Parts: sequence; structure tokens; C-alpha cells
Amino acid sequence: MRVLVTGGTGFLGRYLVQALVEKGWEVTVLYRSEEKLRRLPREVRPIRGDVRDAETIRGCARGMEAIFHLAGEVAWGRRLRRRIREGHETGTRHLVEEAKRTGVSRFILTSSAAAIGFSDDGTPLGESAPFNGDRLSIGYAIAKRKAEEVVLREAETGFPGWCVNPSVILGPRSPSFLRRVAQGRLRMTPAGGVNFVDVRDVVAGHLLALEKGEAGTRTILAGTNLPLEEAFKRIQRIAGKEEEVRTLSRSAARLISVAAEAASWVNGRDAALAWDMATLAGRLAYYDASRAKQKWGWHTRPLNETLRWAFASDQTTSS
Repeated sequence: MRVLVTGGTGFLGRYLVQALVEKGWEVTVLYRSEEKLRRLPREVRPIRGDVRDAETIRGCARGMEAIFHLAGEVAWGRRLRRRIREGHETGTRHLVEEAKRTGVSRFILTSSAAAIGFSDDGTPLGESAPFNGDRLSIGYAIAKRKAEEVVLREAETGFPGWCVNPSVILGPRSPSFLRRVAQGRLRMTPAGGVNFVDVRDVVAGHLLALEKGEAGTRTILAGTNLPLEEAFKRIQRIAGKEEEVRTLSRSAARLISVAAEAASWVNGRDAALAWDMATLAGRLAYYDASRAKQKWGWHTRPLNETLRWAFASDQTTSS
């Protein structure tokens, strides 16, 4: 099978590309940075382009049977909102048009569980939950939802596109806060909860989506729902460094986020504690992956197993 992957040089993308190569498929990766290409298997065919610029991707889907569209930044700060929206919504529109032009038979958009919404009462959300990210003004969630709408709207007229919605993906060196928590350098967390899922399970979910996905659908790929305070403590225990964890109220988180957002305008990076993250303090990003498990036979690893693997791999890489 001939497959195009956008975002193949990113964290999830590299694991997915490796899995596709191991299946013996012909993999083409659309990339922006030459520097990141060295991380990819030598069997991969790289082509340069940016989904935000339609001219640079002209012809990228020619001869492809399937597209995995992973490209797009993950950022929660206010400063990057416009860029994030452009990358996800506009970039997806450009790639969908290219896929339609060349007759691709399967188009899988890697969205996010954030595009499903956020729970107020702790009930894990399913694919049909009413979206509240716009009401809460969560920029990243809105950008991902808009990208989904591009695909799902086209699916209504026969386009073979569908979405997968991973929660917070864990693995070696990702997400960025994992190592800081493990080392005891990050001991404050907003109130609330989050869902964690192993990157290897997310890759397996993508392969099942290619095989069993249905046009016009979204499917959650989620693992363990856990209060953030408990998650931090569990990370520390497994890493062998237990420190006191302080839970921030929404008002305290917002106060800290004001300074963090201001710093982001100076250093050019996403805010360490973004305003949108502070807004979600007290809410629960809990999700229900029953659809993937029942329809696709998908399964997930225990969270502790994922954390041990992530830390062990980090130590191997660092040595």
C-alpha cells in the first residue's frame, strides 16, 4: 500500500511511520524541516511541503492510496492561537482538496480528544458529546474541531475521510511536562483530571482506523482517566522521586497563567501554564473509548506500564 503521512517527523508521526514501514508499505512523508528527517527510517520517501501553503503540496497525494494527516502544532497559549487555527483548519482544507484531486481512497485525520469537549461532572465523554470548547474559548480545541469539520463536511458528499481523537499521548520524552514531574521539578498542577494513552496504542488505533474506519465518523483513542494530582504522584512514584504536589484552584492557575502568557510573548514559546489550561482547571478531560474497543477490537496498556517504558527509554537515550 502507498501511504502519505503528514507530521511524520513529530512524536506520534515517527512511531506511526515506523509501524507502516514494518508492514512493508511504501511510505511518503511530507516534511518542513530537513533536520528532523534523520529520525525517519531510510525506506521512507520524503517530499518537502507545508500544508498551510497549497502550492507547496501540489501533487503530494498523487499515486497514494491513503493519507494519514497528523501535521499541526500542539499549543495552548493565546499568542499562538491564530497560527494554530491556520495550521489545523486551513492546512486540513488544502490537504483534503489535494486528496480529492488525486482520488485517495482513505483519509484519516488525527484530531484530538480536546475536539470532543470537556466534562463538567466527571462523566467520560463519547464521540457524540456536545462540544463545549467554543463556549469555554479553548483555542486548541476549537482549531482541532474546525479541522474535523472540514473532513466530516466533505464526507457528507462522498469523500472517504474520518477522524481519530487521541487523548494526552505518553511515551519517551513526551509530553514535555513528564520528565519535569518525574524529576520533582514540577510540583504544581491545576485542579481537574485528564486522560492518558500510550503512543504505541495510538499507533495501533491508527492502523485499525485505516482498516476499519468509516467515512464521516470520529473515534476516540483514550486510555486512563485520572485526576491530575494523582497522575503527578503516580509519575513521581514510578520515577522513584516523591515530592509534595500542590493543586491549584482555577483562580490561582489563572493568576500564574497571566505571567506565563506574558513571558511567552518575550521568549517565543508556548506558555508554561497557558490561559486556556488555567480555564480548564477544575474540569475533567475524561473520555470513553468504547467505540474503538467494541467496533475495532482496540485495546490499551495499563498506565503504569506506559510510564515505566517511557522512563526506561529516556534513561537509555540519555546514557
